[in-house]
Amino acid sequence: MEKLNALRKQKIRAVILLEAVVALAIFASIATLLLGQIQKNRQEEAKILQKEEVLRVAKMALQTGQNQININGVEIQVFSSEKGLEVYHGSEQLLAIKEP
Repeated sequence: MEKLNALRKQKIRAVILLEAVVALAIFASIATLLLGQIQKNRQEEAKILQKEEVLRVAKMALQTGQNQININGVEIQVFSSEKGLEVYHGSEQLLAIKEP
């Protein structure tokens, strides 16, 4: 009888330990997913901030009438003619205005 009680106590301890391990695994999975999403959101936010900086520098170039401006590592080139206006960041065209 004592052996049976000792065996039941060990079984209960084993079940508790197994539940704790399963709970820890679930928590680790949730934490990993959450941290991954946070990192993804930060990367997207950094891209958005970079695009905003490019547009701010382009606006400065247009407002000051400069053909080329370089601020904070952002280089903008403005090409204007009688037919229209084009604004570039590197090889990317940001704005194109053409008269019909």
